Amino acid sequence: MSQIDINELFDESRFPSGWRLFSVLLYLPIGLILVLFRLIVCLLLWLIAAILPDSQALRLFLNRGHAFAFGVIVKVSPDGEQKDEQIHVVIANSISILDYFVLSTAAKTMTPSLLNLPDSLSNALGIQKMNMNNKDVLVAEIKRFISNSKTSIALQPELDTTNSRKALLKFNTWPFCIEPAVQPVVLQAWRPEFVDIQLTSIASIWWMDIICFMFVPYTIFTVKFLKVKRNTDAHVLVREVEKDIAQNLKIETSLHTISDKAEYIKRHIMEEVRNQNQQNSIISDSQIVPSMEILRMVRQVSEVLPLVPHNVILKDLLKTRNVDVTITNILDGIVTYTPETVSTTIAPSSSTNKRYASTMKLNSNNSTVGLTFKEKKAKMISEARERYIEKHFLKDC
Repeated sequence: MSQIDINELFDESRFPSGWRLFSVLLYLPIGLILVLFRLIVCLLLWLIAAILPDSQALRLFLNRGHAFAFGVIVKVSPDGEQKDEQIHVVIANSISILDYFVLSTAAKTMTPSLLNLPDSLSNALGIQKMNMNNKDVLVAEIKRFISNSKTSIALQPELDTTNSRKALLKFNTWPFCIEPAVQPVVLQAWRPEFVDIQLTSIASIWWMDIICFMFVPYTIFTVKFLKVKRNTDAHVLVREVEKDIAQNLKIETSLHTISDKAEYIKRHIMEEVRNQNQQNSIISDSQIVPSMEILRMVRQVSEVLPLVPHNVILKDLLKTRNVDVTITNILDGIVTYTPETVSTTIAPSSSTNKRYASTMKLNSNNSTVGLTFKEKKAKMISEARERYIEKHFLKDC
């Protein structure tokens, strides 16, 4: 067994990149129409199964109908062995949400499930309702089923899907405790290159996988039967079957189990949430980063009111986006601030210093005595504008 990184066993995204993604976008309108049409077909098939009495003809009709609705084409590989009708347990790798339907179509098997559907529909889909509360109860139910039926049971010891490109999940031993002989089966699938959407992705939702089956024009499954394996020791048998399936897929076995996948999904989701929060934070912060235009406006207000801190001016300008309105807000006392000291204020030019000193001296005498607040504000604005005009040599413009 090779201890490879678990992230190599799964696809983070089901969608391709590059020109293949562009082709998927071009195909999008057709895919959506197909999804809608196939959903209607599924609904009709469900109603037919619920209304009509169970029969072999109805089961065959429902099987073909769902193959169309899911866009599934099943082919049995001519390079493999024949299905051994004497073997009651079929072991396969897990690649998609519809593996049970594929195995039922190719090998006439049933897969244990918790779903309680009409008999005709269950048989058409290849699922058999069983008690799956724990392993021992399930094994007992399977043994009872195969003793009373000629139908084989299909089991997937990985217990969850992989991309089947790097390695298998470690096979669970309990499916090999049912009978000492099993027939391994290798599942593979392809989709058209122009709409190369993966069968599943990490942390994918089951109904989204189904929708993707309906979205693409078709999905071709290849079922390859391998030689029957026999061994009374379940722990030896599981490793032999696991090795055979991996070799036929030209991939490796691994020590990763379904529990490791569950933990990896948990970490993946937490990482996605963390990245999303960081991205939202960056976007939020970027919204308050002043643009060059805002910085220019801050300098204009600062030249008129040099004792007002820059951060106070910036905060109000981000709201008003207007120099005159911000100046008025500061002079009216709407915007409160603590005046900057001379050491923290950007030094104005020498001419501005002289003018500002003379203005302060003028304000210290009785020239403003008797003026109303509006008159004082107008006088301050006028003097501030004169300083701005003088600094930028705008008198003759």
